[in-house]
Amino acid sequence: MGYHIWKYVLLVAELVTIKYARTVHGERMYFGTFIDEEGNWIDTVHFPPSAAQYPFTGKGVYKLYGRVVEEYDFVSIEIQKMRRLPMLDRESLDAMEAAV
Repeated sequence: MGYHIWKYVLLVAELVTIKYARTVHGERMYFGTFIDEEGNWIDTVHFPPSAAQYPFTGKGVYKLYGRVVEEYDFVSIEIQKMRRLPMLDRESLDAMEAAV
């Protein structure tokens, strides 16, 4: 992802873990770790404005939009927007297969 530094990216990835943190002003922010469909690990930073407007809503696959940044040779994405994508349940999948 190094060649995307300072560019905005849109991607879909599965949430692995979240670390909650507070700024020096007491505002909530997050650090997230995701894995994409190719098996790449993705680290994210959710500063207070985006953390408040686009909170994590549980386990699952998220659509992420943000800017790729590098600090101290560590690459991450500063999240601007995100949302958890809906999951299909077994009954929905069975109905789709039956319709084909």
